[in-house]
Amino acid sequence: MEAATTSFLSRMRSSLNDVIMSNAAGFRILAAFLVVLLLLLASATMLAIDRAEHSMSRLLGEKGSSLLTVCESILRSGMRHEIGVRLQVLLEEMATSNDILFAAVIMPDGTILAHSDGSRPGEILQIDGRDASPERIAALAPSITTQWRFMQVEGRMVFSVYRFFTPGFRHLPEGLSLPIIVLGLDPSPFEITRRQNNTYISMLAVISLLVVLAGFSALFFAQRARESKVGQEQALGRVQQLEEEVRRKEKLAAIGSLAAGVAHEIRNPLSSIKGYATYFATRFPEGSEDRASCESMVGEVNRLNRVITELIGLSRPSDIVCRPVSPSDIISGVTRLLSADARNQGVILRTRLSAGLPKVFADRERLHQALLNLCLNALQAMSGGDSLTLGAAEREGRVSFLVRDTGAGIPKSVLPHIFDPYFTTRSQGTGLGLALVHKIVDAHGGSITVRSKEASGGRGWTLFCITLPAYTGGEDHVLKDIAC
Repeated sequence: MEAATTSFLSRMRSSLNDVIMSNAAGFRILAAFLVVLLLLLASATMLAIDRAEHSMSRLLGEKGSSLLTVCESILRSGMRHEIGVRLQVLLEEMATSNDILFAAVIMPDGTILAHSDGSRPGEILQIDGRDASPERIAALAPSITTQWRFMQVEGRMVFSVYRFFTPGFRHLPEGLSLPIIVLGLDPSPFEITRRQNNTYISMLAVISLLVVLAGFSALFFAQRARESKVGQEQALGRVQQLEEEVRRKEKLAAIGSLAAGVAHEIRNPLSSIKGYATYFATRFPEGSEDRASCESMVGEVNRLNRVITELIGLSRPSDIVCRPVSPSDIISGVTRLLSADARNQGVILRTRLSAGLPKVFADRERLHQALLNLCLNALQAMSGGDSLTLGAAEREGRVSFLVRDTGAGIPKSVLPHIFDPYFTTRSQGTGLGLALVHKIVDAHGGSITVRSKEASGGRGWTLFCITLPAYTGGEDHVLKDIAC
């Protein structure tokens, strides 16, 4: 049960890491998409605002240009003999309009010739809070063509429209500087447009925020649904594992009850049969058929005794005594026992040990027995020229014992049942060896896994991995030693 739980938690961590990585990747993709979307929206918004302000400037500029043209046209209609008076009166009349803040005709040095404020003629026009200088007037680059811009004139921010003033001047005296007519329009339409644009930007920001939140929420709930599905699959896998463990333990319990009831009753007559068979074998001459039959009978009795011994060992509680054990010592002991059989069979025996391996907390004899059973099974699946590798490696506080052979491999349909008692594919097998290995590993609080590739037109292989906690010398291992 503990081995199944350990394996399940390992797979859960792996799946959780996959989910976290997939979540991070999904959030990065969504974040990149939203950033691009926001940049496009911001660019489109700024372009729209720029176009709106440009259109408003053009509208006001054309309006001011029309007013200047009307003003000049009026003055050309027979009022040239009284231009000073008429111009002053005309500018004052123009300023009575709500959207015209002031009107003035100035010389290039900034002197006011006429102004919508009758007290201003003869003074200097105020630009940016100071008296206008010839340099400042020249910087405005006035020309015959109407120009416009925002600037502070006469103490307020206005939309200024200006150009050279030439009412009725057919031939200008040489060296005469043209006056400049300046019209100050109310900039409130710009303020209204800007407020509307700010409202539009605010609404767009809120909508963008809602889109971002909706996108992340959608991804979040999608990932939650995926995690829920993964969790359900993991829970289903755990249920199946636990059911498998319960089924295996029920089988072991049934075998234990059977073994306890009949082991001694079977062994007694088997001992008698073996004794009589041995006795009768001595009564027949060497090489006779009768003697061979008796010896065969003795061999079968020994096989039955071995089966009973394995059966009792599988069914009784695991009386293991845990101590710190070196993995290299265990593997060295197993290879010493296997070397003769491997050499006789033509199998290459190899060992692979990582440097600095920690000790494991285990029963030396039982762990030795488990590895030996795996290696003997591997030898039975190999022929001359194949190789058997025993190894050990440490990872994340756990030590893994590896047994890899290059034999025939295990069919996929057989893999789920190899640890079941009495399940075997060999005619001479008992089906208890791997079940006993699983029980030994389970008693140590470890796990055992198997992977295999069946030989089909090429070389097959099988890999068993026994994983046990590394020994740290802490209090937990002392308590575990007592429990064992």
